Amino acid sequence: MYNTILYEIGGPDNAVCTISMNRPDQRNAINVELAEELLDALTRVRDEEGVKVVVLTGAGKSFCAGGDLSVLPTFNHYSVVDWMGRTGQDIVRAIAENEKVVVAKVRGHCIAGGLELALACDLIYASERTKFGVTEITMGILPGWGGTVRLARCLPIFRGREILLTGRKDYTAAEFYDMGLLTRVYPDEEFDAKVDEMIAVLCANPSDSLRMGKAVLNYSFQGLPWDAAMAIEREAIAWLFHSEHTTNLRAIALQALEAMKKQEQGG
Repeated sequence: MYNTILYEIGGPDNAVCTISMNRPDQRNAINVELAEELLDALTRVRDEEGVKVVVLTGAGKSFCAGGDLSVLPTFNHYSVVDWMGRTGQDIVRAIAENEKVVVAKVRGHCIAGGLELALACDLIYASERTKFGVTEITMGILPGWGGTVRLARCLPIFRGREILLTGRKDYTAAEFYDMGLLTRVYPDEEFDAKVDEMIAVLCANPSDSLRMGKAVLNYSFQGLPWDAAMAIEREAIAWLFHSEHTTNLRAIALQALEAMKKQEQGG
């Protein structure tokens, strides 16, 4: 179905969809076809009812080296605007607004547009040898897929400025973790096993509470006033309390309490 990505469902109870950018010889650099297929896959996975977690990763030795520079000479002003302002931003929006938990599994290179994809995810797990950077400024352009926005919101502004304005492409995983941009960093030889462990932990939780937890945090991240954010949290808890899963748990809890009372009374 796809030429430049792999779309696989598996993991605990088939609750994991792995979407792999599949241009390993180009370090998974994003061309027009990959961008369109990635957007299609991220849209498609919304309807996978049994899936709780989406893993976004890259085939081969790299996550993603950013945009494929070989396509740039074919663009005119209008196609560049469409590429940056529509396709790219639609992709990162499809990640951030996806009801599933989206995990970036990052190794090798995570540069420019690749880093913007990772920053749109809910969790970022990286191997210790991964190199990061926002390099667009060295080519006379700027990130166009939400990079400037997320750097400003996720970091102290002086850190964000340095990453953007220097154009460094050799930030280490340790540096990014210390800044707070990564969830976890694992040794290369343990990377796959450790990420699988964390994904299993996520999949053990109910779909509804995962979905609502992600949504509530995202609303707060967008800078809502305190009262508005608290109101959303309150409504989410109220909705979850009456969901099918929670109703079943309440019934089990009540049965357990009744059994305890009978035991205490010698019944």
